[in-house]
Amino acid sequence: MEKDNVNVYPVSGSDSPDVHGYRHGSVSNKYESRRGAKLNEATDIYGDVQTAEEYGYVSRGLKSRHIQFIALGGTIGTGLFLGIGRAFSTGGPLSILLGYSFVGLAVFAMMMSLGEMATWLPLPGSIPQFATRYIEPAAGFATGWNTWYSNAITLCAEISAAATVIQYWEGARDINPAAWIGLILAIILFLNIFAVSIYGEAEFIFASIKIITIIGLLILCLIIDVGGVPGQKRLGFQYWNNPGAMKTYIASGNTGRFLGFWATMVNAAFSYGGVEMVAVAAGEAENPRHNIPKAVRRVFYRILCFYILGSLAIGLLVPYNDANLLQAIADGEPGAAASPWVIAIKRANIDALPSIINAVILTSATSSGNAFLYTGSRYLFALAQTKQAPRIFLKCTKNGVPYYCVLLTWSIGFLTVTRQPDHNQANSTNTAAKRLVRIMNQLEGTNTEPSLDR
Repeated sequence: MEKDNVNVYPVSGSDSPDVHGYRHGSVSNKYESRRGAKLNEATDIYGDVQTAEEYGYVSRGLKSRHIQFIALGGTIGTGLFLGIGRAFSTGGPLSILLGYSFVGLAVFAMMMSLGEMATWLPLPGSIPQFATRYIEPAAGFATGWNTWYSNAITLCAEISAAATVIQYWEGARDINPAAWIGLILAIILFLNIFAVSIYGEAEFIFASIKIITIIGLLILCLIIDVGGVPGQKRLGFQYWNNPGAMKTYIASGNTGRFLGFWATMVNAAFSYGGVEMVAVAAGEAENPRHNIPKAVRRVFYRILCFYILGSLAIGLLVPYNDANLLQAIADGEPGAAASPWVIAIKRANIDALPSIINAVILTSATSSGNAFLYTGSRYLFALAQTKQAPRIFLKCTKNGVPYYCVLLTWSIGFLTVTRQPDHNQANSTNTAAKRLVRIMNQLEGTNTEPSLDR
């Protein structure tokens, strides 16, 4: 017997309202179904209907394509385009290939485990809630507040990086970076404050740009390496022989090569930050039983195609002692000037692409800041759900946005404008954010020099 428009399954806090019931009804019935399921889910979490109606709850507005593209490119920021150059100049081509590969394997194993838990219990800002439920409340408190702070400060880092990248173009160098910081903050607030579906659409577009660019760069690198550019000889692996596959760092000999490799591991670990975003978004995903496992499996392709093949391509086209690369890093050159991808293109005498790549780097930094505002606000929301943050952070709009969480996390971004006066604006913009990242490193037990390139 067919049962249209009847919810024949109970909906609990761990169920998606789109998994059960109301698959064939009218638009109005589907809307009422989602409203009812949302209230039921909030009631399960808060314990009574009155509290659920008072505070509201997040909405499952992230479609399958949103989740898939968030998994593929959501938090890829400037690190893949800029930060990898610093790691490359420190350790050499083989070191960054091994470093990004080993860290990628560990990240993929972690994501498979986390994805299993997020599929079974798709809660908003799920990670601190998992720690509270399955370890102890103290672990959830420490995890939640540390991850919220990490996301809030990384938001500053990405905004600072975006303001620096803009200064690659000569017309922007005479404008105070605070103007660009304010503009970027306004954009990411607009994308997060109204509805999660707006955020999802923005990330879908941003991730599409990043994915197309990276695939295009990989194809171009292959053409350059095999000598497909007029006037250029085949490169092959010649830079692995001269100047070498592994660069010594701090010490000499095998010890120095190991330290160079280890230094790239630290950079790779920072670059992979944010892949857990799929689990954070599970509480607002449609049909998480189906969409989250599919998205988690796609993390493998992100690691393989973007990070591993990307690090290999850079090592084939640019020597780690390239004078332009080392000078750009030493001088803190803004934007694409310090990108090993751009340096490889310039070495092949292709003049049209650097500004295009710089524009992509700018969208990547903005996208990453947008993603960290989203995840930071949901971590704070999760802390409020477990009574480890003030209850006011449970308050949501009619569209399901925890606006107090968004506004508090967003306000941390204004710390980016507190900078020391410096003749080089590109360097001075990063000063405050670097200090905040140093504090984050101390809290997390790492004492490495902070890089603002994720």
